[in-house]
Amino acid sequence: MLRAASEVVTARTLASAEVPDGVLEAVRGFWGMSAEPAATLDDEAPDERLDSWVEELLAGHGFRASAFLFTDLDLAPWIEVRMPPAWFSSIRRAKESSWVFLRSDLRAVAAVSEQEYRFEFIVSHLT
Repeated sequence: MLRAASEVVTARTLASAEVPDGVLEAVRGFWGMSAEPAATLDDEAPDERLDSWVEELLAGHGFRASAFLFTDLDLAPWIEVRMPPAWFSSIRRAKESSWVFLRSDLRAVAAVSEQEYRFEFIVSHLT
C-alpha cells in the first residue's frame, strides 16, 4: 500500500498508543447501524468525482496540508499523507476499501466507506 501512494505518503507514522482514546471510540461508532453520514455520494459517480468529493469534505472539516490514514498494518497503523491538490486518487488506488483519516492535530477523525449504492462520509470532532 505504501508504495502505491508514495507520492503523498510521508515517513511520519503514529503508533496506536499515540492516538487519543476518543478516536477509536468514534471510528467504532462510524460502523454502527445508527451512524448518520454527514454526506453521501452515489456509488456510480466517476472516480474523479469521488476524489474531489472526499477532498472537499475533509477540507471543510479542517483537514488541510496533511492527515493520518489508518492502514490496517500492525507496524504502522497510522501513516501521514500530504494533501496537495488531487491527492486522494493516490490513496484510492493504494487502498480500495474504507478510508479513515485522522486530522494532523488529532482533533477530528473522518471515514469514507462504500455502502449499499453509495459512499458515505462520517466525521467526528474530538474534544
